Amino acid sequence: MLFASSRFWLLDFFGHVVEHDPLRDCLFSVTPPPGRYPGLFFFADNVALDSFTVTLRKVVSLPMPLPPLQATRLSNGLFTFQRKDGSGRFLRSVENEGIDFQATEAKDWEHFFILSEQMLHAFAILSQEAVSTVTTEEGEILAPLRVVQGHNGKIGELVFSLATNMSALEAMSGLGTGETAPLPLVTRDGQQVTLAVTRS
Repeated sequence: MLFASSRFWLLDFFGHVVEHDPLRDCLFSVTPPPGRYPGLFFFADNVALDSFTVTLRKVVSLPMPLPPLQATRLSNGLFTFQRKDGSGRFLRSVENEGIDFQATEAKDWEHFFILSEQMLHAFAILSQEAVSTVTTEEGEILAPLRVVQGHNGKIGELVFSLATNMSALEAMSGLGTGETAPLPLVTRDGQQVTLAVTRS
């Protein structure tokens, strides 16, 4: 059943989640707010497939129609979302201008990272100093997680691909209060590091 499927959300090239504005009934992008689900999502049984159909849904149901999309996985773990109406156009995020479905080709702005519920929970834990502490193997305390341009995460000065490190990041979603767990990461420059995350 469709509604027994998992919910997923979209992260754009600029490090923002795709949101729905219920006052203007339009789509826009915003810095991910830790601890809150975005107002635009889709259901899926399996986002590991090379291609699947996506129906975007608004938390607040309003009249503006959203076209059915075909999600296609790229070699780097990101996705494009092409309209299924025969127009050939793609979902895109334009910095400081919003979200639309009018791109004629899929370049960086038309690439999206799919956020699972586990990833949103992990972001809420890793991005707030009051919730967790992230340290190096030498015991240095690092600045918390930020999502940055290019579908990357940044902890301290370490920059890494969210897609490449998805499994390790999602594993942090189950970290309980008072627990410490290793967070192995592969940075953008190919360095392998293991951090320690302690839940407050």
